[in-house]
Amino acid sequence: MAESMLILRMCSIMLVLGFSEANMEIITSKPDVLLGENAMLLCKAGGEGDITWQKDGEDAEDDQVEKVDETSSKLLIRNAKIEDTGRYTCFCEFDTGHRDDISYTIFVYEPPSFGQTPAYHEFLEGQDVVITCVVTGKPAVEVNWERDHQKLHSDGRITRLKDNSLQINNISRKDRGSYTCGAKIKDRPIFKKHVISIFVNVPPTVKIHEEVKKVTAGPETNVSLSCLVEGVPQPNIIWTIPDSSDESRYKYNSDKSELIISSVVRSDYGEYICTAKNKIAESSAMIMLDVSEHPVAVLSQEKMEVEPGQTLSVSCNVSGHPMPALQWVRKTNNNHLVTVDAGGGRVRMEDGYVLVIDNVTPSDGGLYSCMAISPAGNASTDFSLQTWPGKASQVSGTPGPTSVHFTLGASLVDGGSPITHFTLQWKTGRENNWQERVIQSTDPLVITDLIPYTSYSVRFAPRNHLGQGGFSDELTVRTQGIRECHPPLPPLFPHSQS
Repeated sequence: MAESMLILRMCSIMLVLGFSEANMEIITSKPDVLLGENAMLLCKAGGEGDITWQKDGEDAEDDQVEKVDETSSKLLIRNAKIEDTGRYTCFCEFDTGHRDDISYTIFVYEPPSFGQTPAYHEFLEGQDVVITCVVTGKPAVEVNWERDHQKLHSDGRITRLKDNSLQINNISRKDRGSYTCGAKIKDRPIFKKHVISIFVNVPPTVKIHEEVKKVTAGPETNVSLSCLVEGVPQPNIIWTIPDSSDESRYKYNSDKSELIISSVVRSDYGEYICTAKNKIAESSAMIMLDVSEHPVAVLSQEKMEVEPGQTLSVSCNVSGHPMPALQWVRKTNNNHLVTVDAGGGRVRMEDGYVLVIDNVTPSDGGLYSCMAISPAGNASTDFSLQTWPGKASQVSGTPGPTSVHFTLGASLVDGGSPITHFTLQWKTGRENNWQERVIQSTDPLVITDLIPYTSYSVRFAPRNHLGQGGFSDELTVRTQGIRECHPPLPPLFPHSQS
């Protein structure tokens, strides 16, 4: 049945070709025959005669030849073998005595096959690798390699080996992709391709911008720790953080290459390890987060009221990171700072943090500052010492007819607390007891209601809310006399009235 269909097909081809009866012709479905297939050659002599067949000059086997009619014959190739390849010639002894022949070449092939050649390879970057392409086929098979539709040639790093394998030295991630192994039956248009995917793995690497990150703790301080990760496949990133850290304040970006810590505190200090891991390996880098704390100074007391002659001590504790240095200073009225020495004076610092003042005097009153000093900044807290005012010095008095006005040649020592009142005292030479009057500190420093032309002893003392200071040295003054006022003389020439 198959042979009948083949004959019909050949006849159809003959009709299409429209050859002349006078010409011989061999018709076949295809010149290239796949190994194991059947093929048929139909010889049309174009006239009656005796038709015979030869292959490569040798008579064909009788079981291969079959007469179709007086003008045609067919040659059958069953289960084609490689040795069936050759030149087939149809001879015809025409009844007219004329002899003619025609030849046709049949090519039997085994198609290219890649067998167990892998379609996928994974390599580690930096290796020297071989990509195999095991090809079978008959007769001879020509092999070539392509990448991105471009033929690959040996260039020193990429070499084609004798067994048709492809060797790549020091393979890198840029070499990944699809490679095509092409196999072609020599001298025939029979071609087959095998695509091989190459994946290049790269161990992870981790790079950091800063090995030590320095910040100062505070509610407004946010810090970002970054690590640049590379590798194939894309590595996963894992952060290892100090045990003392509070992860509720930690946030990561989408691939976890950045760790953001908000409102940095001292307990965030420590080693932060960024680890990149893929199926090939893992790699880590460490960032040291150095968290400083602003100095803080805390006093045992912020204010003390002390009577003159007593001893005072107040302690100051400082904290921060790095540990700040502690210093006591005295703030003067003109905003100058005077350092309190750690020696053995009356005003001194003991044990590195205690301010001690022996035998307190009014001039000791005022502000003392405990200062904490560190590379992270400075801080200070003021301590107020309050005692009685001091005795006024450099006092002069200017008498009037009924008053004496005090003038101060030096500032009053207020004992660290504002002066609120003055006690004014005066007496005549014949009196033993002082008369006094208390005035507001805002009132003029004047004794009034004195007797003219009288000698007085006068003095005054300042007061603050703790008590009264000592009186100034006595001044002896004499009030002035009162000038008599005479009525004006009448005019010599009174104005006339009209």
